[in-house]
Amino acid sequence: MASPSLLGLPKDVLVLLPAHLHNIEDYMNVASTCRVLRDCMDAATPNNILRLAAAQSRNFFRPSPHLLVCATARDLGNWARRSDQNEAELALKMENGVDALLDLALEHCGLTMQRIRELHLMRFSIINPVTNIIDQCVGTQWYAAEDFWDGGRSDAYTIHSDPPVHLFQLAIYGELFAPDLKALLNQDSQARRLSVDTRLEYIKYCIPDFATECGGDNADLDPRRALKQTGPYRRTNIHVRNDALDKQNNIAITWVLKSSRWRPHWKAMRTLAGEPDFVPEWEGDDWWWDGTAEEGDHPEVWRQRLWEDVMVCQGLEGLGMIRPGLRDAWVEKVREWRAEVAGLEREPGIVKVGRQATMEYPFLLGDLRICASGYVGGT
Repeated sequence: MASPSLLGLPKDVLVLLPAHLHNIEDYMNVASTCRVLRDCMDAATPNNILRLAAAQSRNFFRPSPHLLVCATARDLGNWARRSDQNEAELALKMENGVDALLDLALEHCGLTMQRIRELHLMRFSIINPVTNIIDQCVGTQWYAAEDFWDGGRSDAYTIHSDPPVHLFQLAIYGELFAPDLKALLNQDSQARRLSVDTRLEYIKYCIPDFATECGGDNADLDPRRALKQTGPYRRTNIHVRNDALDKQNNIAITWVLKSSRWRPHWKAMRTLAGEPDFVPEWEGDDWWWDGTAEEGDHPEVWRQRLWEDVMVCQGLEGLGMIRPGLRDAWVEKVREWRAEVAGLEREPGIVKVGRQATMEYPFLLGDLRICASGYVGGT
């Protein structure tokens, strides 16, 4: 009598196997065993595949958990837009940092093997090359400039950076909030948008920085500045700082967005699209902008700011706009965004938070500045 085997089980039982595997490596091994099991593995739900990937995120999906959060953030943001209750749950999870976002994604989102393969290819086309650019802005290559502190860099500053993580912090912001920019440009007043409060929760807790910790000390100016000792700010005792604060994430990303080694890549994209800037040679140097127009400001500054912000905040694939081999695919979209910005009759509103301001639409530089303003130059 032949010994029983796994393949002797009915197919309607075999298709349940993915829910009982331990990790993505188990899944791949089972799927490569034979055609029958490969077909059964194809029945795995996206949520099952995400769970299996998360179990080995430190092995195959680095940086962990940022890569998997980025891969699911678009769906997570859309889930949050379904109701006030969902958005409140998203904001509450953010208080425990990016790890908690992955936990929330495991409840409400999924991943496919096709998407995993796409992420693998993007490692070489987008992730590694753009990380290299960020490193030139705030990382080891930046510091390697001769006479760094004596004119070797025009933006010399002490920044403890982590370029691979900064790339995903940028990308996750775009994945979560880009749909709100689309609603603005389409002038769709009925579309539900995530609030400024939720954006600030993401900046505070998922882009942690001791500069933000300093800014939280000024919560008396606005309760949205308040910072809880949760997630990356949790301490085992009053003298022990969380390891997450070893890096200056907020300050580093701000330096990247304003860097003379970052901005020309986006300028090249706009030039390829054949569209003129609203404000020629504008450097976007508005770190201390408080929402009020300065005397002598170009009347189209707000359009230029919005157009550039829309481009930067398109998530992981959107960062391909600064890769020479990928730019052509974005030409029509960049032209479309410019036309939509030009078609707006008036500047979108500002939102004051303490003495600083950000825009009602997702404005990454403004959101970063608000959360760190207690550290750099006061409030």
